[in-house]
Amino acid sequence: MDFEELYRATYPRVLAYARSMASPEDADDAVAEAYAIAWRRQRDIPHSAELGWLIGVTRRVLANARRSRRRAGALHALLDLQPLAPGPDPAERVVDGELRAALLALSPLDREAVVLTAWFDLSSADAAQALGITAAAFRMRAARARRRLRAALNPTTTKERPQWNTM
Repeated sequence: MDFEELYRATYPRVLAYARSMASPEDADDAVAEAYAIAWRRQRDIPHSAELGWLIGVTRRVLANARRSRRRAGALHALLDLQPLAPGPDPAERVVDGELRAALLALSPLDREAVVLTAWFDLSSADAAQALGITAAAFRMRAARARRRLRAALNPTTTKERPQWNTM
């Protein structure tokens, strides 16, 4: 697949991922940077896992931008200036009500596992590629995240695991 085909095939989903994780402006910048990286590293893009690779690059670009903002915020605070305000949590912009509350109750890693599989319909292998972990590790993370999400949505119906007698 040449770069133009790759771009046309993946851009909407990569942009949707980025916008679920950051403000529209930050997402647009991150996606542009991710495709610039993809252009420079075309030979490194794994065949049949292009989307996962691009989401992984986008994820790292967004993480770098967040770290830069935190550093800038710390510098502003040290200089007694107004610190930079963090952007709204993506879960707050995407869903409403009970599901939003349950998603916000999850850790960022759990929330991301749910988002990648449920909202972006990535396979475990593609999501693992995006996160830079093995598919088995991702499947375990996703299973735990789904269990925690179910518990957050139905706290009264979630059963505790049986306690085994150790004697």
